Amino acid sequence: MLFFRKLLLVLFWLGVLIATLSPFSQLEPLKESDSLESFEQWQIPTRLSALSQADQKKLLQRLAYPRSEIPARPLPDFNAITDVRKKKKAFFDYLRPHVRRENQRLLLLREQLLEIEDKKRKNIRLHIDEYAFLYSLYDEFRLDITETDMASLQELLLRVDIIPESLVLMQAANESAWGTSRFAVEGYNFFGQWCFREGCGLVPLNRAEDQFHEVARFEDAAAAISSYFYNLNTFHTYESLRQIRWKLREEDRPLRGEALAHGLHAYSERGEEYIEEITAMIRYNRRFLED
Repeated sequence: MLFFRKLLLVLFWLGVLIATLSPFSQLEPLKESDSLESFEQWQIPTRLSALSQADQKKLLQRLAYPRSEIPARPLPDFNAITDVRKKKKAFFDYLRPHVRRENQRLLLLREQLLEIEDKKRKNIRLHIDEYAFLYSLYDEFRLDITETDMASLQELLLRVDIIPESLVLMQAANESAWGTSRFAVEGYNFFGQWCFREGCGLVPLNRAEDQFHEVARFEDAAAAISSYFYNLNTFHTYESLRQIRWKLREEDRPLRGEALAHGLHAYSERGEEYIEEITAMIRYNRRFLED
């Protein structure tokens, strides 16, 4: 009889212990997030210090790249590669990992946004980490939003989306002469991106006396590609590109570089001629792009 009493007592306290620990046992272990050093300046949350350390960690996990940083490599001497096929393959192989890393992050952010949008549609209350995530993205994608509603979420989803690999690589090839231009060689600038602060980049040799722009200089290929994605996904001049992409999403059609290229009227002074050139390059180089 005494044995059974002791057994019941042990089982009772074991049940209490399990009940006490069960809420913690259901929590998933927190994954290590990318450090702030892995983000570009515009991606760092401005309200991070207002959160507790635990919420800061959750936010960084939500915003982080799902793939670790790609080790920086010096630009290959593409001029030295005389075989055209080998040169194109080397050029794509050099840039493609950085393009895919940006798109992987955008897809992860978009997936989380769609989950939040679904909760808002169902009138489910959002958590503090979800609001912190949203307002960090409003900052990153240059949206002046004071209150989160369905309209603001849709505006954010309009910007938080991928750019087809074929379009990125073909614009890089076109703007940098397949990685051989002065701006690519001296400043990792594959997209002809400008900056307007003295000393921020390289001064074009044919710049008019009344102009003050420079061609931006980047530390590496990753920074150049990240800046290109930022430009197309945030600047008002590329709103038409984002609208094309949104319409393709609404119609459940694939996002193809040829389609989004039609939103690049403002990218070059050549306008429609530039778009036709980019789309022709995508078609002609498709076999290399699909390797």
